[in-house]
Amino acid sequence: MGMVYEALLLFGPLLVLAFIYSVLVDFSDRADPGLNTIKRAGLQLAIGGAMLMYFVWSWSHGRCTLPMQTLGLRLETDAGEPLSRGRALQRALIAAPSALTGVGLLWALFDRDRQALHDRLARTRLVYVPVGKIL
Repeated sequence: MGMVYEALLLFGPLLVLAFIYSVLVDFSDRADPGLNTIKRAGLQLAIGGAMLMYFVWSWSHGRCTLPMQTLGLRLETDAGEPLSRGRALQRALIAAPSALTGVGLLWALFDRDRQALHDRLARTRLVYVPVGKIL
């Protein structure tokens, strides 16, 4: 549920980012078609970088994104401490292929602590905090 909520929340800002990028690099029909592959790769890097910054900042500063807060979830280390920027970056880089392929989510079905593969590798965990409590 959280991943769907994150996707809905990020759709608008990423669409604006893609529009700004396409205007700046001239993705029009008049542009040189030989550069389209490079422009597409640049757009993918811009979107990926924006998402990476969003998650790293959210996890390291407030321990949760807006959808996580709404669902009462908080991210912390195995020791129960807030994530550093480095640990949040590590989790984000591992979580991208883990979640996109579905391997990390399937892993959680068989894990003894019900942790996703990226949480196990990054030594982090999701903790439920009732919505009425302060994060």
